[in-house]
Amino acid sequence: MTVWEQLEDPPSRYRPVPLWSWNERLDPDELIRQIEEMHHAGIGGFFMHARGGLQTPYMGDEWMEAVRLCIEKCQELGLEPWLYDENGWPSGFGDDRIPALGLEYQQKRLAVEYAPLDGRTEGTIALYMRTNQGFRLLGTEELDKADIRVYYEVNPCYIDTLSKQAVGAFIREIYDAYWERFGEAYGSVIRGVFTDEPQFARRQLPWSFELAAVFEQKCGYPLFAHLPALFIESEGCRKVRYDYWRCVTELFTEAYAKQISEWCGRRGWSATGHVVDEQTLMDQVTAVGDPLFFYEYLQIPGCDWLGRFVGDDPIVPKQVSSVARQLGKGQAITESFGCSGWNVSLQELRRIGEWQFVHGINLMCPHLQSYSLQGLRKRDYPPSIFYQQPWWPDYRLFNDYFARLSMLLGEGSRQAEVLLLHPARSAWVLQSGTDTSAIEPYHEAFAQLSRWLCQSLIGHDYGSEFIIERHGFVQEGRFWVGDAAYSVVIVPPSVTVGPRVSELLQQFVQKGGAVLAFEPFPRLIGGEPGPEACGWIAKARKPDWNREALVQHLFCIVPQSISLTDSSNVPLVSEGINVQELEIDGSTLFYLVNSDEISYGEVKVRIYRSGELSLIDLENGEVRPVVNWEAIDGGLQVTLPLHAAGSLLIKLNPAKKQHIRVPLKMADEPGNKAVIRLNEPWRITAASMNCLTLDTCRFRVENGKWSEPVPMFRVQDHLLQLGRPVKVELEYKFLSQVSPAANQPMFVIMENPERFQIMINGQPLESVAAGWWIDTSFKKVDIRGLIQKGVNRIGLTTTFLHSAEVSRALERAEQFESEGNKLTLETELESIYVLGDFSVQSASPWSFGERRAVFNEGPFFLAEQPAEIHANDLAGQGFPFFAGSVTLEQTVVVPQNGWNRALWQFRESPDAIVSRLRINGREIRAFVWEPYEGDITPYLQPGANRIELELTGSCRNVLGPHHHVKGEVYKVGPDSFKNKPGWTDKDLAPDTPIYVQRYAFVRFGLSEVPQIVLEMPGAL
Repeated sequence: MTVWEQLEDPPSRYRPVPLWSWNERLDPDELIRQIEEMHHAGIGGFFMHARGGLQTPYMGDEWMEAVRLCIEKCQELGLEPWLYDENGWPSGFGDDRIPALGLEYQQKRLAVEYAPLDGRTEGTIALYMRTNQGFRLLGTEELDKADIRVYYEVNPCYIDTLSKQAVGAFIREIYDAYWERFGEAYGSVIRGVFTDEPQFARRQLPWSFELAAVFEQKCGYPLFAHLPALFIESEGCRKVRYDYWRCVTELFTEAYAKQISEWCGRRGWSATGHVVDEQTLMDQVTAVGDPLFFYEYLQIPGCDWLGRFVGDDPIVPKQVSSVARQLGKGQAITESFGCSGWNVSLQELRRIGEWQFVHGINLMCPHLQSYSLQGLRKRDYPPSIFYQQPWWPDYRLFNDYFARLSMLLGEGSRQAEVLLLHPARSAWVLQSGTDTSAIEPYHEAFAQLSRWLCQSLIGHDYGSEFIIERHGFVQEGRFWVGDAAYSVVIVPPSVTVGPRVSELLQQFVQKGGAVLAFEPFPRLIGGEPGPEACGWIAKARKPDWNREALVQHLFCIVPQSISLTDSSNVPLVSEGINVQELEIDGSTLFYLVNSDEISYGEVKVRIYRSGELSLIDLENGEVRPVVNWEAIDGGLQVTLPLHAAGSLLIKLNPAKKQHIRVPLKMADEPGNKAVIRLNEPWRITAASMNCLTLDTCRFRVENGKWSEPVPMFRVQDHLLQLGRPVKVELEYKFLSQVSPAANQPMFVIMENPERFQIMINGQPLESVAAGWWIDTSFKKVDIRGLIQKGVNRIGLTTTFLHSAEVSRALERAEQFESEGNKLTLETELESIYVLGDFSVQSASPWSFGERRAVFNEGPFFLAEQPAEIHANDLAGQGFPFFAGSVTLEQTVVVPQNGWNRALWQFRESPDAIVSRLRINGREIRAFVWEPYEGDITPYLQPGANRIELELTGSCRNVLGPHHHVKGEVYKVGPDSFKNKPGWTDKDLAPDTPIYVQRYAFVRFGLSEVPQIVLEMPGAL
C-alpha cells in the first residue's frame, strides 16, 4: 500500500509511542485495561518505563512477567512494545547495581584546589607549581610545594560513562537480562530500547581512570602535564582543551552510544532516546561533548522538549533531524510535553509537536502516561496524558493527526541545500573550568543564524565535525555529509575547526562551492594556530551581520522555493513561521507551520515552480485539490488561512505541461451577513460531579499537640524528617451552606482508605471503597447523609511507616538525581477531595492574572448548584476545583428565511480543552484547536433551535499547583507544589519562597460569547 492509501489510518509504527510510567505495584488486569485504553485512543505502542513510586521489584520475576504480558497484548492488538533501560533516569546506573561494583565503575569529575592547600590528598590526580614558564608537574609527595592540586570527586550514584567496562556492565545487567528472557520468543516483536539522558559530567569536567592513557595514545602527549590548562587561561590552553574534550567525547560516545547501538543492531532492535542538556553549547560541552556525534549511533535518534513552550531557536530538534537525514535514519523521535502542566490543551500539544516536526522530527513520544497518580506520582513532571484526563476520550484526534504527519514526513525526503557548521569545538576551547561565559556569544550567533534561515524559509541542516570527519566528502561541486548534499556551507562565528573540516572546506571552495563565513573567523585548526584555514576563509563570501544580507547571498546560489506575504503583500517574517520541503512519490510537500499564538489570517503562499496543488487535511487524511490559485512569474500563488498554532500541508504534483493553467474564479457579488450572539446566561443541563479539594489540615503525632492548619506537603516533610514510624492524626475542615439529602450521592476521595481510621463529624466511617474517580488509586468512600450545614470535619488516623531503607534513599536523593527519580515512599499523606452535586463558592472575591489564571483567597464552602450560569468563567461561579464536563444549553431563534448559509464561530478559543457543539440534538463536532468555527447550515432550522455546548476541562484545577507564586505555571515539576524552587523554576533566586496562601486556578468556560453568522444570498 502507498502512503496515500494508508493516510486515513496509518500503521502503528508512525503513531505516538508514549513513555508509560510504571510507578506502582503492577497488576496484570490493570496493565491490560490500560493497554486497551491506549489502543482505543490511537496510540501505536509504548515504552515500559520504571519510575518513582514503583513497588514491583525492578527486573525481578514479577516485573518480567508484567513485561511479557504487555508484549503479548501488543501482539494481539497490533501495537509495538518498547523497553526502557533504567529504573528512573539518567540511564546507565542499572538501579544502583553498576556503581555498587566499585570506584572504577563510578562517575568521577575533575576539581581544582588553589594554594593555600588544606592538606587533603584524597582523589589527587596531580600537583603543580606555578613558574614563569607556566605550571610544572610535581611529584605526589611534593604537596608542600604545590600551588595547584587537581583531583577527582566521586558520584557514587552514577557510572563512569567514559568507560567501556562500566557501560558494558550496564548492558549485561539490563539489556542481556531482557534478551535472555524475551529474545527467543519475542525478539522480533519488541521494537527496541529507550535510553534516557546519559551524560558524563553536567557543568563539570569528567574524569575516568582510563582517560589519561587514552589521551596520550590519541594526542601524542601526556595529559597529566597539562591539566591546569583546562581551568586557567594560559599559553597553549586551547589546544589542550580541544584535545581533552575531543578525547572525552569520543570515549563517551563509543563506550555508551556505540556499544548499545551495536548490541541492539545485532538483535534487530532499535536503540532510541536522547542525551541530556541539548539546548545550548554551554551545556553540551560538559554533558556530552557533541550530541550530534552521539545521535550517529542511535538507530532512531531523539531529543527532549519540556514545558508548555516552543523554542526561540530550532537547535534542539534540528540537531537530531540533521543527523537523521545525513545518515539515512528513517525516524527521529521527540520526548515531549513533560512539565507542561495539567492544563495543557490539545492545541498547545499540537503547537509544541508541530514546532519540532517542521524542524525535522517525525515520531512523537508523549511524556507521559502514568500507571498511577497515587502520592508523589501526580506531581511527577505533569501532566499524565492518559485516562485520568477528562478529555481522554477525544485524544484520538491528536494521535491520528500526528500519525498521518509522522508517516508523510518519515516516508518523504526532506530537502535542504544549506549546511550550517555546528560550533561545538569552539565551545570546547572556550570552556574554562566550569566557567562557560566565553561560549555564550558564539552560541547566540549560531542560534541567530539558524533563526534567520528559518525566518527566510530556507531549509538547512547542522554539520557536526565528527560526522563530517567520518562521512564528509566533496563531489561535483557539492559538500556531502553522508547521504545529504549541500550547495552552501555556512561557518558561524568560531574560534577553531578541525583539520579535516578545514581541508574539506578548502576542497569545496576550490571546486566552486560556496562558503559563507562570519567574523570572528576560525583562526585555530584543532585548537592551535595554523595557516590551513586562510585559503578557504579568503575565498569565502562574507555577508554583513543581518538577515537581509544573508538571504541575498544565499538566493544567488540556492533558488528560492517558497515565500509568504500577508494580504498587503508584506513579507511574513517570524520565528514562529517555518516550512519544511520534502519529496515523496514524485510530489513535493510544503509543510508550513505557524507556531505563534496569533493568527495571520489569509496568507499569500507563493511557490516558485509549476504544478497542481492539493491540500492534505491531517484531521481526516483527505487530499483535496486547490482550485483558486493563480499564476505568478516563475510559479504559482494561493491564498490560504494560517491560524494560530496551526499548519498547512500543501502537495505539489509536477505539471504535465510546462505552462501554468489558471482556473476561472467564480466571483460572487458580496452580500450581507446577520450575526446572532448567544445570550447569557446558559442553562446547566448536565455536569460531572463537582469537587472540593482539601489540601490543608491540622495534624498531631503520637497524641501530641495539634498543629495549626498547614499544607499537606509540610505534613509529609515533617513526618519524613522524624525518620521513624509514628501514629499520626489528620483533621480536614470545610464549610457547607447546605445539608444534602440523605440519598444524594456524595463521596470523600482518598488514596488507600483501608489504611486509615475515618471519622466524619465525629462518626466513624467504614474504610471501604465504592469505586474510583479520575485515577484508580483515588478511591470513593461513600459519605452520603453525613455532611451537615455549617462546619464539617474529616478525621484520619494511620501509622506513618518509614524505614531505614527509605531514609537512606532520601539521603542519596540529595546527592544525585537518579536516586530521587526512582524514589518510592512507604506512606504518602495527600489532599483529599469531597465529591458531589454541589457548587463550591468562596467568601472572598475573584481576580484574574496572566495565562488565564484565576485567583482567590478562600475559604471555600459547599452550596446549591445553580441552574443557570454565565459561561465566561465557570471556575468563579461554583466550579473552581472542577475536573470534568459541563453541558450548557440555550435556545436561539433563527429567521424563517433570507439566509442560505450558517457558520458557527467561537470568536476566541474557549477556556476548555474540548468544546463539543450540538444543535437540536445532533452533534456537529468537537473543537480542540483552531479554527474554532464550522459550517452548521445542515443542522440549523428556521425558528427555535436548541444549542448545547459541552465543555470539558482538565485535571489542573483539582490537582494544581494551587499555590505557586507565579499562578499558572508553564514548566511544572515536583517542586512546583512545595516552597523551594527546583530546576523548573531556575529563573527564581534559590531562596525565593514559591508557596503562597492564595489559590490559583485557570479559567474554565468561554472567553468570548460565541456567535452564529448567517450569510445572505450573494455573500462571499
